[in-house]
Amino acid sequence: MSSSGVAQKGILANRVAVVTGSTDGIGLAIARRLAQDGAHVVVSSRKQQNVDRAVAMLQGEGLSVTGTVCHVGKAEDRERLVAKLWSKQQKQSTKRLTLCPLPPRIGQPEDCAGLVSFLCSSDASYISGENIAVAGFSSRL
Repeated sequence: MSSSGVAQKGILANRVAVVTGSTDGIGLAIARRLAQDGAHVVVSSRKQQNVDRAVAMLQGEGLSVTGTVCHVGKAEDRERLVAKLWSKQQKQSTKRLTLCPLPPRIGQPEDCAGLVSFLCSSDASYISGENIAVAGFSSRL
């Protein structure tokens, strides 16, 4: 994984986003947008050449991006990705990260306010008829 050293700013500054399958199509568009909003983005794909191409393209746009090969269908690739991201400072198991991706905490009113602001923005112009649970964990209504 290589880093571009780009200074981060924006609503996602000082955040790290991992986007799997992000070297083309929707995944690449998501990776680009998250990086434009200030996140450091880790792109991944099953093939090194695709990772290298996407990283070069996004870094060429001045975005903070690194990449790694990861086939999400393979447990060992997922574990390697998690191990790299969680930089051996945090001793959490892959199972815990999969089951509880967010640190446990009580929700705050601002958690809902951010979603409402997003839904009112042009960024949500293609969303209709969806239930979104602001719950801190994966939830389907």
